[in-house]
Amino acid sequence: MRRSSLIAALSLAFSPPLAAHPHPEGEIVDLVDPEVCLAREAEKPAEIPAPVQDYEPSPAMWKIADEDTTIYLFGTYHLLPEGFRWRTPLLDRVVRDTDEVVFESRDEEESRDNPLSEETLRFFQLMSEYRAEVPLSLRIASRNVPKLKRLLEQANIPLSRAEYAPPLMTMFGIAVSMSEMEGSRGDLGVESVLEADYRADGRPISAIEDPIQVLESLFKIDESELVKGIDESLDVWDGCEFFSLADVDWSSEHSWAKGELEQLSLEETDDDPFGEAVYDALLIDRNREWAQWVEERMTRPGNLLLAVGAGHMAGPDSLVPMLEERGFTVERIQ
Repeated sequence: MRRSSLIAALSLAFSPPLAAHPHPEGEIVDLVDPEVCLAREAEKPAEIPAPVQDYEPSPAMWKIADEDTTIYLFGTYHLLPEGFRWRTPLLDRVVRDTDEVVFESRDEEESRDNPLSEETLRFFQLMSEYRAEVPLSLRIASRNVPKLKRLLEQANIPLSRAEYAPPLMTMFGIAVSMSEMEGSRGDLGVESVLEADYRADGRPISAIEDPIQVLESLFKIDESELVKGIDESLDVWDGCEFFSLADVDWSSEHSWAKGELEQLSLEETDDDPFGEAVYDALLIDRNREWAQWVEERMTRPGNLLLAVGAGHMAGPDSLVPMLEERGFTVERIQ
């Protein structure tokens, strides 16, 4: 799979060299106990446990149709491990019979003549606009600075790239790194596989939203509570490996593949202002816009597959009830 221009920008956006910053609380002391870490290392399994699928997959899918338009809604999983089964005969038929596929968002194509797409340039501009005035290592307690450096090093994110980045972007990077350490990969995710299917015979591939606008909506959220949460999490972390093979759990992937939506529902946290704001921006606001898109798209003839993250299909704020509120009959077919 090609390395998208937007992902390439993520790896470069925060790369200017930075000098070490003296911490106002005085000398920084590494409080991590090396003996504890050595003991943890000795307890590690020899290899990542592979997911065992003793069931036939049936990830959730719905259909909306009128006399000349059919839209299939398929909840996706963005990163998956090798060999994980999720395709079904019904999904294969839908993929074969639809005219186009629409994803949440999609990176613009790179080319020899266009190494930096318009989307990538907009991304750089957004990163510049929301560049932090104070580096992250000065926004947390001095006792946690060594842990922060160790965490970023284990996630293959240089401190120089995270210091002035929006902290939420850094947390996204750590989450992706953990998934990759488990063995999950973007090129094995649903969107990548489906895109190859439609590309093979030249059918249209498009996106329902602008990813740069989504990022900007997240960056507008007051991040002070997130920084506080990072500091508190570093306080309770022992500073050893932030990812352990012993903690690998494929239950979420299994729930998705079985179509068990109740296990995938994202919950709003009333006692966490930052988490609540992210929930609104990532889920509720986008689902409302997508419902409007579907309503408008149903006025034009054709058959298409709308493949978006399964988290948008589960729970009371999901896309399905929003479409039903608009008067559509949303039939679950898988």
